[in-house]
Amino acid sequence: MKKRSPKSLKNELWELCKKVVRSRYKNEDESWNCFTCGRRIDEARKAQTGHFIPSGGCGAYLRYDLRNLRIQCYNCNINLGGNGAEFYRRMILEVGKKETNQIFKDKQKIIKADELFYLQLINKYKLMTSFK
Repeated sequence: MKKRSPKSLKNELWELCKKVVRSRYKNEDESWNCFTCGRRIDEARKAQTGHFIPSGGCGAYLRYDLRNLRIQCYNCNINLGGNGAEFYRRMILEVGKKETNQIFKDKQKIIKADELFYLQLINKYKLMTSFK
């Protein structure tokens, strides 16, 4: 099997993350609600995939972890830098304080983000999207 560049693996994995998150949080009317402000998002291209623990500070382990990802509007994700305080408040409401704290603890995990790591997640998320 041909070795793939880390960039191509990351890009494929991120596209799958977005697909899984959009599918998981879609409303019956095919729209989404911003996790942090509740704004209705009616076009897939406007549904941002936001990180609870920002991608710049979480490493590969959480960057692609579905527990850390939710739908956000452009304003919350980009203009408000993820709207972290509201994201935190809503995470506690959705998954509880224990799970929210576990995500914070997992920020410290250091993994070897090699080709195998990316390929395993790609395969896992492909399986998740193949049933939709």
